[in-house]
Amino acid sequence: MTASRVSLVFATGLCIVAAGACTQNSGSDGRNSGNSGQLNGFLTEKTGGMQANAWSGTSLSTAKQLTSALPAAPHSRALRDLQFSVMVSQLTPPREDGSPPPSLFARKVDRLAAMGEGESLNEVVRTAGDYDDPAIATTVTDAMMMAGERDGACVVADQHALTEPFAQRAKAACLLAKGDRDGALSQVAALRGRDPSFAALVEGAAGTKTATVPPGLTPDGPTMIVLFLAHLAPPSPLLSTTQPPLIRALVGQPTLPMATRIDIAERGEALAIIDAARLADLYVDALHQGAPLPPAMERRARLVQAARDAANPPEIVAAVRAVYGETRGSPLFPTIARASAVALVNLPAKPEYADLAQEAIRGFLLLGDKRLTKAWTKLALQAAYNNARALNALDRLMPLIQIAGIDDARRLAPEDVNRWYEVMRQDDPRAAPLRGNVLLALFRGVGFDLPPRSTDLPEAPPPDARLLMPSAATLQALQAAGTAHRRAEASLLASDAIGETPLGNLHPAALGIIVRALSDAGEGSAARLFAIEAAIAHGL
Repeated sequence: MTASRVSLVFATGLCIVAAGACTQNSGSDGRNSGNSGQLNGFLTEKTGGMQANAWSGTSLSTAKQLTSALPAAPHSRALRDLQFSVMVSQLTPPREDGSPPPSLFARKVDRLAAMGEGESLNEVVRTAGDYDDPAIATTVTDAMMMAGERDGACVVADQHALTEPFAQRAKAACLLAKGDRDGALSQVAALRGRDPSFAALVEGAAGTKTATVPPGLTPDGPTMIVLFLAHLAPPSPLLSTTQPPLIRALVGQPTLPMATRIDIAERGEALAIIDAARLADLYVDALHQGAPLPPAMERRARLVQAARDAANPPEIVAAVRAVYGETRGSPLFPTIARASAVALVNLPAKPEYADLAQEAIRGFLLLGDKRLTKAWTKLALQAAYNNARALNALDRLMPLIQIAGIDDARRLAPEDVNRWYEVMRQDDPRAAPLRGNVLLALFRGVGFDLPPRSTDLPEAPPPDARLLMPSAATLQALQAAGTAHRRAEASLLASDAIGETPLGNLHPAALGIIVRALSDAGEGSAARLFAIEAAIAHGL
């Protein structure tokens, strides 16, 4: 989970500590709870979730289809958080309409597991009291094992029936984790014929044969636990995975070289699978251990460490300036900025730090902190008064400031827009036409009225730009859901529209449609965060 989601989870008293999974059985049938009109989930509107009526106006059949179609790792933190919110909020499900199984609840379980959200999945199922469904209990157990919640997963496995053959695999892994080697060996005895690879892995971990990584292993929770206990590195083909559960499991495997774990964690952080603080911990641990890192990775680690260690304003200023100066233009800039955010957050927006205002604005735009972005923007404008060079530099950020809604402007002056675009053309004449069209689409998406040809911004991307457009049917459905204020439906359709396509490859028109539809549906903050992500992805 990301840090923001962790705070929401613990606000509700989430019971996923290592000592146990806090299981209970309320008697409700979670397989049908998606159809029965009962609320399910653990976040409320007061604790950061969606309104209970977010499914209002959406048919159960549509809700099921959209949930099943969700990408496990959309290339947008804003949209991933939105779909997460739909999955875990206490929402009244749509009315029964005779649509075929699986239930909406079962589909949510499947998608949360695919997203790598094992802890939150456990809490959703616990709240619904649905561990008595073996298929759901199996999914929870596997997801928690992959997320590193070994003890909690084993509580679920011990107290509830699981589907076979996973049940025997989980039982063996849990017995081995508890130090019961004989019990683990007894469990895998029945698996030697149908799952010899896992049986051999357990036997190696138990010490009855040489511990090696046998071929043909299933990369699931029990396998990851036994690999950990046997002090064996996971098979190398897994290291390039894009699957969120595997990314989380691999980052937590100490048998892998630190450089490998950090590489996987950097990819995971960019997709909101790995928390930025977790990545920062890995950077610092690697430096403390003297672990060999590639030069560029080591430099990133030292930038983050310096930001963490900064103890006074001069050190903070130096650390922030280094991070934002050295990573400018890098695809990893957002990741390193988030990993080092602790330094920026601790620096007040005071006149003596005005020279750092533009870096602070970039950082807080990225973090989605509207209040601090506004404070630093005010400071930057004051510092730039009667300073043409400073104003010109600030013009590079003003488009993002307007997209983020920092000053709640209702209209844009064409002369201002044209001046911002001229700065873009001066900076990069070749990239400016596409970036200008992206900017126009995002401006219109967040609600600014810019009639055709009212500014110098291009009305279409360059003809040679290689861009992807989501299906027309998906975009039309998204627009209809937004116009009708169908909040949950629009949120999931937005994720479905981008899928796992990088935002920098999406057509500007699609970006504008997504932003506008989310705003219309009532998710204005998420729409603006997505717009900022898209702008940064296109180099703005």
